[in-house]
Amino acid sequence: MIFMQATETPSLDIIELLFKGGWVMIPLSFIFLWAVYLIIERWLYFSQQEKSISEKSKRHIELLRSGEGHGAQQLCTTVPGAWGRVFIHAGSGAKQEEADQLLSDAANLEIAQFEKNLSGLSLIAGIAPLLGFIGTIAGVITIFFDISVTQDISIAVISEGLYQKMISSASGLMIGIIAFGAHHLFQQRIDRFARQIQEHALLVKLAMIESRH
Repeated sequence: MIFMQATETPSLDIIELLFKGGWVMIPLSFIFLWAVYLIIERWLYFSQQEKSISEKSKRHIELLRSGEGHGAQQLCTTVPGAWGRVFIHAGSGAKQEEADQLLSDAANLEIAQFEKNLSGLSLIAGIAPLLGFIGTIAGVITIFFDISVTQDISIAVISEGLYQKMISSASGLMIGIIAFGAHHLFQQRIDRFARQIQEHALLVKLAMIESRH
């Protein structure tokens, strides 16, 4: 009886594969960790600031319409997050022009806080693919160097350069895509917050006008 000896097929180790990407993988690793930090930090901040205020916003307008400015301010102090800090200035007793300017300045300040660190994600989205491209060039140089040394163009000779070329490019693109996608998702949330502020600010102005008549 003849026994066939089973041959083991080599498994693909992701960590070992990443190491084949060359020296470019070192800065790409730091950039990836930076992107993860920025995404988590912004997500936590947005979660703290964006609170459901539909019921309290209605109550806020009712208080302003009835002339209870102090009560409206007290209501805003009970709302955690950016919404309460913006509209606490409504009903402060200031003139209409001054009140409008206070609301606008407060909203701009809060939006600026929302946009903090988004420039970092935008920078990562641009730099990571470029670093991957540098790794591609380094891989091509490695391929030609190995061919010139060995005078051989077999896959075994050029595989190291091909690994470096493909892995660095893929890693840079993946990091860039993650940062680009996160940046735009956060920007959409900022736009939504700004729209909510503008809509409620209009209702606040109408309510304050009604309270004077």
